[in-house]
Amino acid sequence: MITRKLGSRAAALGVAALVFSFTHEVLGQSPQSNPVPGSAPSEQTAGWHTMTGPDSTFTADLPAAPKYTTTAMRTSAGSGYTMHQYLLELGSVAYVVQTAVYPADVNVSNHKANLQGGLDNAAKNMEGGKWASVGWVTHQGLTGVDAIAVRGEHAIRSFSVMKGRQIVTLTYAGPPGSARSPDVDRFMASLRVGP
Repeated sequence: MITRKLGSRAAALGVAALVFSFTHEVLGQSPQSNPVPGSAPSEQTAGWHTMTGPDSTFTADLPAAPKYTTTAMRTSAGSGYTMHQYLLELGSVAYVVQTAVYPADVNVSNHKANLQGGLDNAAKNMEGGKWASVGWVTHQGLTGVDAIAVRGEHAIRSFSVMKGRQIVTLTYAGPPGSARSPDVDRFMASLRVGP
């Protein structure tokens, strides 16, 4: 559990893992190992960096290049898959991009229900046990959700979309009131899911 003393990177990692963890409760899956190990803070560059997801399935823009790691996961039926994570920490803020393609034994027929399960699971750890705002969107013709909450002394924003068996989640953690800042809006709006 994240406490008020932990930095934005830890808050973002914790929330990203919670949102992504609908795989645990909704889809009956569990990780094979602990999530991504810690990393040193990144240095900000002059321009934004466009990162490309595995197999060029999506792109997203971050203020600088993120650190890339993977975590092996397993479904309740035992099928393996990989969770890919891209983490960028810049001072008091953190940006996290996570993605996975779920194996055939995972029911992803109702993307909105899958995404709602992730939100419900993560809400348990937010202030007041809920997201302050949840907005359902259509992003490039795909079901998506943009949610904002407070966790400890951090503003949290999470944007997730699903395409077929793939989920992509962008998470931000930073100072109070920063969830709708221009940089965060740019980060969330930058997601481009490939064909």
